[in-house]
Amino acid sequence: MAIQQKLNNENVTDNSAPENASSDKSETRNQFPFYIHDQYIKDLSFENPNFLIKYSDKNAKPDVSVNVESHVTKMNDETYEVVLKVKVNSTVEKQTIFLIDLSYGALVSVDKNQTADVLEPALLVHSPFLMFPFVRSIIADITRHGGYPPLLLDPIDFATLYIQKKRELAQQNEKVTATTSEVADKKPTVN
Repeated sequence: MAIQQKLNNENVTDNSAPENASSDKSETRNQFPFYIHDQYIKDLSFENPNFLIKYSDKNAKPDVSVNVESHVTKMNDETYEVVLKVKVNSTVEKQTIFLIDLSYGALVSVDKNQTADVLEPALLVHSPFLMFPFVRSIIADITRHGGYPPLLLDPIDFATLYIQKKRELAQQNEKVTATTSEVADKKPTVN
């Protein structure tokens, strides 16, 4: 909020001319088509079923798997809930050491006049990018409070993930279209 306010103030260069001010504000609105109102922990689970294993086998190296997904739910014409779901599973020799399941949400407003080419990246790239440092901090704190060294998640390139997902969907649509046209080309036979 403070960043957007500061940018709004910097973009208004001539306060004596209201038409310049409104023009500059609309430019700022186009530069920043979304606004994050709130961020919050929606759901959090930490399980530590085999904590003592770290004392029984000090040479054991844990395997840590991390899965991150983003989901968007439309609340109304301009408001969306963006949720990052993070699952962390740490195992040693197929024994679970700890599990973390975190759903971290943000309430995001996007100008209803924005096109899909602005809306999708705002919700699926920029919002998760701004939310991720908080998710990373929560995961680090939980593992530290669980008796382990803080688990610092590697940064995630949400833009690349978004582009990959769009390509996968386009390829799937091409396959469906090809299959549908093949079925349409076959002539029914009567016996």
